[in-house]
Amino acid sequence: MTGKPFWRKPYDAADRAVAPLAEALVRSGQFATAAAAIFDLRRTVGHGVNGVASRVWHLVNLPAGTDVHRLRTQIGALDRDVRRLSLQLEQRRGHPHGE
Repeated sequence: MTGKPFWRKPYDAADRAVAPLAEALVRSGQFATAAAAIFDLRRTVGHGVNGVASRVWHLVNLPAGTDVHRLRTQIGALDRDVRRLSLQLEQRRGHPHGE
């Protein structure tokens, strides 16, 4: 098959028409301001929802996502400590007289 697929011609035409407008919009100060406002709103709403969800989980005596995250962090730290202590133990066994 030679040439472009049948859908490519209309796609390229639409791209040529829309791309400059989209570029101008994305590079505008209003777009940056709107994007920042939406980001802040999503973060604020997310924190509120997470707080409510956390309280609901605790009411039914289940761990919330923040609890699980904290525990995973602690388990990771314990894992690193065990590995470090295992390496030290192996090194001491290899040098029984402190050599």
